[in-house]
Amino acid sequence: MGSCGSGSGNVAASPIEREDGLTLGVLAEGSRIPERLRAKGMDEGSATDKSSLFRSAAQRLIQEGCARGDRARAFWVPGRVEVLGKHTDYAGGRSLLAAVCRGFVVVSRDRDDDLCRIFTTFGSEGEKKTAELKVSPELQPVQGHWTAYPAAAIRRFARNFGITKGCDISLECDLPESSGMSSSSAVICYTWLVLAARNNITASPAFLENLKTREELCTFLGFTENGQDCGALKGDRGVGTFGGSEDHTAIMESEAGAMKMYSFCPTRLEGTFKCSPEVTFVIAVSGATAEKTGGAMADYNNAAFLARDAASAWCNGGCKIEKTFVAERANLAEVVGKIREGTPSAGAQELRSALLDGIAPHDDGKQIAPSEESRPYEEGALCRRAAQFFDESEVIIPAAARAMEKGDWQEFGNLCEQSHKLTVSHLLNTIPETAWLPDEARRLGALAASAFGAGFGGSCWALVPVDSAEDFCSRWRTAYLGEFPSRTSSTFFATRPAPGAFQL
Repeated sequence: MGSCGSGSGNVAASPIEREDGLTLGVLAEGSRIPERLRAKGMDEGSATDKSSLFRSAAQRLIQEGCARGDRARAFWVPGRVEVLGKHTDYAGGRSLLAAVCRGFVVVSRDRDDDLCRIFTTFGSEGEKKTAELKVSPELQPVQGHWTAYPAAAIRRFARNFGITKGCDISLECDLPESSGMSSSSAVICYTWLVLAARNNITASPAFLENLKTREELCTFLGFTENGQDCGALKGDRGVGTFGGSEDHTAIMESEAGAMKMYSFCPTRLEGTFKCSPEVTFVIAVSGATAEKTGGAMADYNNAAFLARDAASAWCNGGCKIEKTFVAERANLAEVVGKIREGTPSAGAQELRSALLDGIAPHDDGKQIAPSEESRPYEEGALCRRAAQFFDESEVIIPAAARAMEKGDWQEFGNLCEQSHKLTVSHLLNTIPETAWLPDEARRLGALAASAFGAGFGGSCWALVPVDSAEDFCSRWRTAYLGEFPSRTSSTFFATRPAPGAFQL
């Protein structure tokens, strides 16, 4: 691999870039970083913590041969907490979302050629890794390799927008890997931010014609990950699981001190709810790896396929839904909308019954399978999945948002407990650790708690008073290690709802 100086002279900077004064040397010195982070809504402690990461990222590029005076861009890309909305987004449902105070710092420096060189550090031992990826529509992601996600994004952006210009990119991350806080989706988002800035994608006709809102961009980023078409922006082979755009929306659009409620397919903001400054989240990363590639992918995708096939089963009853987000394939939210349209005065229980009654005749364990090569779903699986979706998206999330807005933490806690129980009993994607953690959090006095993320590992959140967060964090971790002594790699930390991704 060539040095940073090889074929990578600076291009002319825009007026904004000339005025912002950011060079690798300025970032490596770090004195101006905290004020820039605070101006974007980051709290004092987090701004101080991230400053050292930005310094390290800039210093890495300098060590690789880049000049201190080279113009640089710097980005913050957080992980997210799914407060509520378990496996709802790709079925058109709702989620209640926030960003966390941990994530990726990204420092980039323009190249004049078509290479992206990525420099990163892995693990507690600080293993340094480097990759060189060509900005090309023919780039081939290597499944299971750490470059698979940025490679898939580069390939998609090159195909959809015709980009050709590369960057040197240096990363530092304090987000626990495979924790359920969407580190993989954050990679898609930082790759977009870096290459969109380098190639001025947002001024391109393809962008202006197809991605007219921030919500449409978030949808596109989700489809970049899973490989789907996004209108005229054609997809190809994605990576990871067949998910939706929830993670990318939370990462890109979160707001400091607030939770946001979105619905999906298409992505729509339904409300922003300020979170009382008297409460904070404590995140428990279980230490059980939630791997999303290779053989584990089928377990994740099954939740998506069950939702898809539950909607198809209802439509098999002879009711056609004319307008669907995915052509000729209704999702569960569209099915619920169709039922509501026919019975506008129906209450939630009546809608739920109509949904399940329409699915049940086809849910006998004989008629429907995920694919032609698969065995049929077990009897009742489609109704179970549809019930979880309806209760989570149509009942629990709107009620929880109202309770939070009123500061009714007892009601909010009860609703989150219902959501978590449905995860255990209906989604069937928890492990003993993530099933146990929320119950123990409530026993220890948390206002609310739930597992979150794709499942089969990952994390849980608890909402607690700010003034007791440190003590609660310690007691929760002690109890957890007493119950699961092998999980010594678990991580517990407090975070207020944090700002979404931004450029410094």
